[in-house]
Amino acid sequence: MAESLKTMTGRASWILVFALAALACNAVPVHDVSKTFAIEVSEISESKADIKLDFLWVIDNSASMCQEQMALSRSFKSFVDNLQKYLTNLDIRVAVTTTDAIGMAGRFANDPAQQFPPACFESRVHPCLANEDCVKAYGPGWECKPYPANQMYNRNRSVNSTCIFRCGDGTDCCEEFCQEDYEAECHDKQSCLKEKCADAPNEVCTFTCRTPGSGSSNSGCLRPPDTKDCPSNLDAVLTMKELKWFKCNATVEPEQSYQANIEQGLRAAWLALDPSGPNAEQAAGFVRPDAYLVIVFVTDEDDCSIDPDFASPNYKCETDADCPKGSTCRTDVYFSKMMGQKIKLCYGAIKKDYYNVCSLLGDFKEASHHNCAYDLSCKDCLTDEDCDYGWKCQQKMKCRPSIYSLSNIASYQQPPGTPIFSLTPVPEFYSRFRSLKADPAKVLIATIVGDGIPKGPTGNPNIADKDQPSLISNACLADAKLQYCARYKELTEVVPAECKKNPAGDGCEEFSEAKNECIRECYIASKGDAQNPTVAKNSYVCESPFGKADFGARYVRLAEMFGPNGVVENLCAEQGIAPALENIAELVVKRVTKVCLPLESKHQDAIVVTKSTVVDGEVVSDLLIYGTAEEGGDYLIEFPTQECCFPDNNGNCTGTQRAIIFNDLLEPTATIEIRYEADFDSGVTAL
Repeated sequence: MAESLKTMTGRASWILVFALAALACNAVPVHDVSKTFAIEVSEISESKADIKLDFLWVIDNSASMCQEQMALSRSFKSFVDNLQKYLTNLDIRVAVTTTDAIGMAGRFANDPAQQFPPACFESRVHPCLANEDCVKAYGPGWECKPYPANQMYNRNRSVNSTCIFRCGDGTDCCEEFCQEDYEAECHDKQSCLKEKCADAPNEVCTFTCRTPGSGSSNSGCLRPPDTKDCPSNLDAVLTMKELKWFKCNATVEPEQSYQANIEQGLRAAWLALDPSGPNAEQAAGFVRPDAYLVIVFVTDEDDCSIDPDFASPNYKCETDADCPKGSTCRTDVYFSKMMGQKIKLCYGAIKKDYYNVCSLLGDFKEASHHNCAYDLSCKDCLTDEDCDYGWKCQQKMKCRPSIYSLSNIASYQQPPGTPIFSLTPVPEFYSRFRSLKADPAKVLIATIVGDGIPKGPTGNPNIADKDQPSLISNACLADAKLQYCARYKELTEVVPAECKKNPAGDGCEEFSEAKNECIRECYIASKGDAQNPTVAKNSYVCESPFGKADFGARYVRLAEMFGPNGVVENLCAEQGIAPALENIAELVVKRVTKVCLPLESKHQDAIVVTKSTVVDGEVVSDLLIYGTAEEGGDYLIEFPTQECCFPDNNGNCTGTQRAIIFNDLLEPTATIEIRYEADFDSGVTAL
């Protein structure tokens, strides 16, 4: 990336100290700058004003998230430490809401869970038909929760059966799961783990044995939430001094209700922050105009934010009372015209049958677009580019439903098209979140969701590996309609053996991307399996000791729309949630660490950026390359921002200016030098 130069000469004649978010303008009037200036990285994050960060955490409150919630709480301190390692004078505020947009409806949480339900029992995904299969895999005490042999695997080879440890009392649980309490401390070294657990159970053990029904056959090991010491009057918005209590607000009571299962994280986040919505007073007190807004989603399922203008043909009604909570009863013009009589339908609701397949549901756009899905005869087209997202140009040159190449996705749902195109479009949420800031560059999106695990070793690419499941089946590789899997299959025949063994290795980027897209596509195909819909709903895209998860396709799409302001992390990552939080902290640091340009440049080539560091007492300079990280670039110049402004003699902003953002973390001791040169293409100089 960076190109090494000789020791830097001609150091800046003066140092220009730039203001950050809370300062309205650069400290030095524009007319006083020279053609070359420098700034120490430490000065960027050590401005006199506080760097304000408002974090909204949107946490899945379904019963499958118990382990993930606890892992998030345990890793939060290191997350804050990583921020403070690079940024000083931090002013952080944190709020939590859940993905339940019907029950919680975007309100901030401050009522910590006191007890987890039996659905949180310790269990392991494993193909088993009888108890002996689990005993062989995990030892005495493990029992099988089987599926029939012909329903053991889903289309993408994800496994439906599980093994669960049956206990007599808490001592059994502590002995069985003691090592999990020390894995981080011992770094998975078996000798260390054995030593720590030689006298198990011990004071560290927190497991209990629960028997929700009668008889020990229903027992299971449960780790209670770490909320016993939580204050009873904790604020819903935590400040810097209160961040140690994050676990209290982030450990939300798991539910298994209709409202909780329809997980609408995107909608819930908007309800929490909408300045004109039902929680307007809450939003006004939380979103500070001069702060960065960071929205973090943590969930093991995809977003199912039902559009309030979607009319469900499955719900006829006379009043709102006839509709599921969160939806309204309205007269439907389309169906009334078809039936020749007034028909009322529930708007903003879908059947329970569908909320477990939200990955299949497309974007609702408008009534005409929605209605044409019922007879599958939407607008004319010549190519796929003529159709909207989620549609392709198919028979008789019409745009028809197509999610991840599954052209028959609507045909197995009755009536046809139901409830395809029922969700609020992701681009709409993109626009809404950006609208919360006068400077949209100060809105960041981070997602910790289910995604494929393309890294190896996987051995046979057609079969899920025992330790690193790729969840790509022979059925998906043989299906010509699955375009991404077809591409992955082609690459397996030509890539080096090293890439097959470790797709995350150097030079294997194209192969890794193709494999991950195939994992996603195979998952979508499995969820949409018309031949076995009952079993298919249990398909998942990844599984690890930290849980299993659906593919969070809509969350991924939102983060990708935010470009350098977005990041996608895998909930099933082998190392757990801590690395994901570290990467999110890096995203924040890189977006905050920016250099405001005091002069307009006619062309990118007119600016030369150099980074200097001291190595063994000698100044070493690197010429930074313009471009994205994917292109091998070191920095970008982003569009005008409010914090980079033209000041007048009184220090008031008269206009915005561009800023340099960096693709890598900068050493606090480094110096960034910026030199303006002639614009050779246009013949116009920068100064």
